[in-house]
Amino acid sequence: MIPFLEKTIKSVVGNDLSQMTFCDLFAGTGIVGRSFKSSVKEVISNDLEYYAYVINRNSVGNSEPITDGQYFIDTLNRIPLEHKGFIFNNYCPGGNGQRMYFSDHNGKKIDTIRQWIEWLRTLGIYDDLYFFLLASLIESSDLVSNTTALYTPI
Repeated sequence: MIPFLEKTIKSVVGNDLSQMTFCDLFAGTGIVGRSFKSSVKEVISNDLEYYAYVINRNSVGNSEPITDGQYFIDTLNRIPLEHKGFIFNNYCPGGNGQRMYFSDHNGKKIDTIRQWIEWLRTLGIYDDLYFFLLASLIESSDLVSNTTALYTPI
């Protein structure tokens, strides 16, 4: 789809997109906006879902590399699983609904890391890092799910 969009857009506005603003009206996971980010002056992403805001705020909004991102991801992956929260209670077999979207272990891990990210925010981590960590959690959660879907209540 991206090559088709690029070809069609260039046929209307010309080949030089460097001074253009690209507006992704139904941004979702940001694939389209992300693919145009390097060739346009600005990308505006729009979507109703908060998960889409988080992912696009990270992938389109962050313009500098998150140099300490891997350190924080490694740290979050090492914390003990002690939290049973929204994901565990609503999407895991051991939760209230006895659903099978995530294993109990992965549900606890998602909930624990989510709580720690919010705790780090109260300590004053910078916004780009916050959205990087939150987007990483959302995208990683999808990789360990037992089904294909997005879990927007994160």
